[in-house]
Amino acid sequence: MPEANLNIKGLAKTHLSKSINDAGWGNFLSILTVKAGNAGQKTIGVNPKNTSQDCSNCGEKVDKELNIRTHSCPHCGVVIDRDLNAAINIKNRAVGHSVLKARGVRRGTGTGKREAHAIP
Repeated sequence: MPEANLNIKGLAKTHLSKSINDAGWGNFLSILTVKAGNAGQKTIGVNPKNTSQDCSNCGEKVDKELNIRTHSCPHCGVVIDRDLNAAINIKNRAVGHSVLKARGVRRGTGTGKREAHAIP
């Protein structure tokens, strides 16, 4: 089970400190690791840098402000939810893949189907 390897102590020193400490991220990650172990799974920490900025389809970096909730890649045309894009990138980092082929809404196709498939 992939997880973003967050620097909790570092985050607690930023403007997000109250939120980070209130959320109990350290406890959450500990519980997640135990639950995964009980289910026969393991957690793998990954570097969270640019997981929402890097395109999960082509790997190109697409800068966006935090309030932009849709990942729209001008390089390959993939359009998917920003959090889904980040989740695909986190999973790929955990299993050692650089890019997972994400099929989302492409400009001009009118399709709303969102799926992720491994590149053969």
